Amino acid sequence: MIKINKPPKVYTGHIYIEYTGNNIFLLNSKKGRSFNSLHLFEYFLLNDGQSIRNCFKTELLGKKYIVDFDGHSIFKFNEESHTYEPDDWSYLIEFVPHSNKNIFMVAGRLRLFNEISAVDGRNETFRFNIILDNKEEIKNLFI
Repeated sequence: MIKINKPPKVYTGHIYIEYTGNNIFLLNSKKGRSFNSLHLFEYFLLNDGQSIRNCFKTELLGKKYIVDFDGHSIFKFNEESHTYEPDDWSYLIEFVPHSNKNIFMVAGRLRLFNEISAVDGRNETFRFNIILDNKEEIKNLFI
């Protein structure tokens, strides 16, 4: 169990995301791959008081998400209420943390529900690599 300290720790790094599904619209667009700055949160408090531990924020398919390592859950930003809500159709498939010399990496895959139209929705698969400075505190988040 991780002890939660206040204020929560935030680790800065980069994330490389690659689309691995079969949706031609994504493959032919600039959204097929992305390399962005990233904040990995020791914990993140939602508006309803719920705490998500060991998570990161990202933006894919034009929507904002929080990916939860501990629960393998995905939280989607609701534009109307301006809150993150559980997305029961999306989930973190797998992730593997490892370190090499002066960096710490987390490689994984996630599935996001993509509502293409009112009658068509699919789960799109993405691979991601998170690259952070190799700090002992970060390693402890995944033990």
